[in-house]
Amino acid sequence: MRRPLLASSALFHALCLASLASIVAIPREAAAQDLPTLSGSWTASALTEQWSVAAWGDACGPRPRPQGAPGGAVQIQQHGSELSISGAGRSWSTAECWEQMPGLARSKHSASGNARSWQTRCTTPASDPRRAVVTTTTQATDASINMVETGQYQFIIQDTTCSASVTRTRTYTLVRREGEAPPAVSAPPPVASLPPAAPATSAAPPVAEKKPAASRTCDAPGEPARLEVTPSRKLMRPGERFQFRALVMDADGCALPTRPTWSIAPGPLATAATVDATGALSLGAGAGEGTLGLVASVAGKGVTVAIEVTSPDRYDALLATSGLNEAGESEQAAVAVIAAGTIGGRTTSGEDLGRERKNLFVAIVGGVAACLGFAGLILLRRGRRRTGGELEGLASTGAAGERDGAGAGEAPAPSEASLAGVAAPAMAPVRPTLRARGKICPTCGDRYPSEAMFCGKDGTQLLLLN
Repeated sequence: MRRPLLASSALFHALCLASLASIVAIPREAAAQDLPTLSGSWTASALTEQWSVAAWGDACGPRPRPQGAPGGAVQIQQHGSELSISGAGRSWSTAECWEQMPGLARSKHSASGNARSWQTRCTTPASDPRRAVVTTTTQATDASINMVETGQYQFIIQDTTCSASVTRTRTYTLVRREGEAPPAVSAPPPVASLPPAAPATSAAPPVAEKKPAASRTCDAPGEPARLEVTPSRKLMRPGERFQFRALVMDADGCALPTRPTWSIAPGPLATAATVDATGALSLGAGAGEGTLGLVASVAGKGVTVAIEVTSPDRYDALLATSGLNEAGESEQAAVAVIAAGTIGGRTTSGEDLGRERKNLFVAIVGGVAACLGFAGLILLRRGRRRTGGELEGLASTGAAGERDGAGAGEAPAPSEASLAGVAAPAMAPVRPTLRARGKICPTCGDRYPSEAMFCGKDGTQLLLLN
């Protein structure tokens, strides 16, 4: 009977804990649902960069320098617990890092359930000689968003360590939340005077048609490294046409003839606008109010320009509060850094060059060592052959003397002069040795070598010669 009681008690405790968890979670979910959306029109501050160089030799190339990005109007869309931001230089989301270094990939990401806090960590793969760790942290309130990114970079070129760190910051401020009514015109008199002012504002397109700013020309420019679009923000009315200006430069600031590709960013006003290959944007006469994004891209890297579309009745009122010039343009350019100009752009080529030089050095040293070893082997074999020839000469000389002693009874012995003449060449390279002693048969008188024991004719034991 105790087992059912224990089971019932455990079930009771489990139900209590589940009920308590649901009671605690309900206020949190209600609080998350009560938070206002972050979708709407915002203003982005200029992106700031601060570099700290720990080690940077001559082989590392140019020292990293702050590049940053201009501020401007942006559009933020909230998708669940993530935000997507377009404008003020480029498109970006809270699910990725701001750094666009080639080979950098997201390794970790976390987001709060109420869409108010995000953190993303990006690293290079283990096989990449460039070591980079980037952490992007974003904190948001109902009316402001703050992005802070820190990065650590380290790689080795030609036995030189290149190490640097960076901190990037940007702040977004709410202009108008999605779903809220647009701000009313401050005073009726200026509104009443808008129709007569229409001819004056129509002169804005000629001002916008001015040529791009002159840049430095070079005889042999490099690869595209930077794209600038002017202006980064524009205020327009339905039916107007505006010519945007784009400039592509290499890492040294030399102008390139490369032309970017223009396109309209997806959005509510995308079907009410068209853009040609030169960057001339045309708005339809029936375009409504809102924000339009114009994208210019080169080598897969794009920059988004924000266009605020408003009615003629509200044009002057918005122009006075937008911070734009009299033509409705910002004074800054939207900038996109192409992959060739990032900190990792020269790392791979420098690493490959250092590796090729190292491999060449190893090959040369190995070849020299092999040649020396082969030459030593040849000299060693020659020395062995010379020593063996001298020993063979000595042995043959001794055998010849023994044969001469053995055949003394059959043939006249050679003279001492002839023996000296024959033995001299063989004995010259080595020290002189005593001639081996022979043996003689006491019965028949025949001579034999010193190793013989008995006479071959009569079997008599041989005697040593004196």
